[in-house]
Amino acid sequence: MNKPTLYILLLSCFLSSQPRVNSNEAGLSEKRLKNLEILMNGLVDEGKIAGFQSAIMRKGVLGHYNTYGYADIDNKILLKDDNIFRIYSMTKPIVSIALMMLHEEGKFLLNDPLHKYIPEMKNLKVYKPIFADGIFESTLGSIWPLNKICIKRKVKNPILIIDLLRHTSGLGYGWGPNSYVDRKYKKAKILNQKNNKEFIKIISDLPLYHEPGSGWRYSVSTDVCGYLIEVLSGQKLDKFLSDRVFKPLDMVDTHFQLPKNKVDRFSTNYINNVPKKYRWLLGKSFNPEGKLIAIDPIDSSQFSRKVDFLSGGGGLLSTTKDYLQFCQMILNKGIHNKIRFLSPKTIELITQDHLKYLPYKGGPIKLPNNGTGFGLGFSITKNIAEKQLLSSAGSHGWGGAAGTFFIIDPKENLICILMIQLMDFDDLKISERFQTMVYQSIID
Repeated sequence: MNKPTLYILLLSCFLSSQPRVNSNEAGLSEKRLKNLEILMNGLVDEGKIAGFQSAIMRKGVLGHYNTYGYADIDNKILLKDDNIFRIYSMTKPIVSIALMMLHEEGKFLLNDPLHKYIPEMKNLKVYKPIFADGIFESTLGSIWPLNKICIKRKVKNPILIIDLLRHTSGLGYGWGPNSYVDRKYKKAKILNQKNNKEFIKIISDLPLYHEPGSGWRYSVSTDVCGYLIEVLSGQKLDKFLSDRVFKPLDMVDTHFQLPKNKVDRFSTNYINNVPKKYRWLLGKSFNPEGKLIAIDPIDSSQFSRKVDFLSGGGGLLSTTKDYLQFCQMILNKGIHNKIRFLSPKTIELITQDHLKYLPYKGGPIKLPNNGTGFGLGFSITKNIAEKQLLSSAGSHGWGGAAGTFFIIDPKENLICILMIQLMDFDDLKISERFQTMVYQSIID
């Protein structure tokens, strides 16, 4: 991809009005913020990402807002300041907060068994390999017929609602080695269901990866939270979120399904790196130059079609502006624009590390790990020396599958958000590099 020319960049200024920023008032160095722009602009100019949007709010002041690159490369559509992005797993904090609003209304207790409200989740089975877990998964898991030898037994303890919020339910995603449960998840196509109730029916028939409450594994637990909201509130998830979260927070561009009148503000999603072991499926000539390849173009996106399954774990679209509103409410201890969403004590509970005595139990995302734990819907930074990344103890946030990322830091009175659309971003270490550039810009 060629560098956006000066003409294109000037044109982009006329296509959208950038929000007013004041880096000095926010306690950010304008000179040091250039390091952030150089880093991120460089990734666009080198063809590593199509475009990006970054925002930093500190002390309630927008100290940085930058939009650069393309919403769609092939059609030369520039990214605008109000572009809409797939936020995928950044849906999870929103749905977790929504569920805790019902907790404050006395609809449930955190240690209630899930089956009290969703009976389908009562008689669950847990997977138990014949061989020791570690050996089976890493060494024998791909050897047929050894990968079919396992025991399914009834769980000793039920899934508690808190297990959903902190990802200790024993559910998963079907990501991992060629194990029995992974294959079951893939065969069930768990996220391709007609609606949330059908999703629960499918997931309740699958074996758990481990005993509920015994360890952390990233999972579809927040999708179950989405259905639990429907059961407890009597509303569909999209309606509940709209009434109780999006409208009060003025999150006017956050949707499960892209409205037709907003298609011109949507961004294409890309991929540029497929693991070598899968490339044979795509042919020897697949992407030899490492160019960005569109995988969900604007004009034919799955999000522009009728969306029936409202994924509480990854189904939302949003904008930087909207997500800033959500984060500001969390940073303000549950209040925004004089509207109280949650009490300060509930925010305190949500942002505590809930994995102190719980180990990592598998899957591609490893927590607790490197000074990081997990609260109720958010990752929690516990120890910055162990994390080896500029941050503050107590900061919390999460990211999405297409590279979106946010941090809320109460100590620094800081929110930072990064929006990109790239599915295979791990090698670029974008979130870590972005975070470093944000924190090095703080000068008071």
